[in-house]
Amino acid sequence: MENTTHLRYSLHSFLRLCRYSLLYGAVLFLAPQTKAQFNVYHPFPDSNAVWGMSAGCNIDWGCFSSQYIQNFLDGDTVIDGLNYRIVHEATSAVSGSCCGVESDLGAGYLRDDTIAHKVYWRIPGMDSDSLLYDFTLEVGDTLRGLYGNTGLCAEGVVTVHSIDSIMVGPSFHRKINFYWDACFGPSIIEGIGSTTGLTFCTFMNKSFGTVLTCFMVDGELLYTAPCGAPDLTACGELPLGIAANGQSRKPDIAASPNPSTGIFTISQEAEQVSVYTAQGRLLFRQHGKDVDLSAYPPGLYHAVVRTAQGVGHVRLMVQR
Repeated sequence: MENTTHLRYSLHSFLRLCRYSLLYGAVLFLAPQTKAQFNVYHPFPDSNAVWGMSAGCNIDWGCFSSQYIQNFLDGDTVIDGLNYRIVHEATSAVSGSCCGVESDLGAGYLRDDTIAHKVYWRIPGMDSDSLLYDFTLEVGDTLRGLYGNTGLCAEGVVTVHSIDSIMVGPSFHRKINFYWDACFGPSIIEGIGSTTGLTFCTFMNKSFGTVLTCFMVDGELLYTAPCGAPDLTACGELPLGIAANGQSRKPDIAASPNPSTGIFTISQEAEQVSVYTAQGRLLFRQHGKDVDLSAYPPGLYHAVVRTAQGVGHVRLMVQR
């Protein structure tokens, strides 16, 4: 119930701001930046990467449906002599039934051409690749490939509005913006993909939308949505989450007592526990099952737990 309420609230706020921006011209401009690593291409991860998305829709703001969707890398394959990373998918149950929540491309194969700075997508059964991301685009260039002027995700010709960079882990990654709104872009980021999700349509309208809420590699949180409180739920164990092969993937992580005055015990043996603030700032990493937040103020914290079975997430509530 807590996850459903949180998803409904965050997506409702997201869609309201999108609608306000479109109807009333609210502008949140992200100024271009110049960084030393700007000309260095940052490839997509080879493994252990998780993309967590929130999807929602509404009808005249009187009815709302929402869902968490997760993509993750698990294995690789060779097709026609080219190497691909296998992308799987897990989903939560849909909350609400008033409208159809937007879907992505599902499970498939990802190929990163690090020489050409382009990323390709292939759905099982397809005879050829489709261009998913082109990181060679410059300001004024037309969006090309799967999300270009095909009617799939956008109407009319879409051009690059601005280019800047964003900190991802220890380095700045190229960020290509197709809209002037810094919160809900949309944009594409080297090594991550679209700010609306790995294979979601890049563009949304006032009645539905998706947002990439979190991105993790090897259990480390590298990206959260730029506006609003971080939501790491989609990067952890999803309610009713089913991977593409029909098997549950994520470890079932819990903590006790929860809430507590600051001392928590994780339910499974952990190779690593990363603890974050409610705003997504890393506090510390540790080994072992006991997490000590007694020196920190009351409030909500996130623990990303890496076990032998995978990476899970649990919220920790400190109350005194």
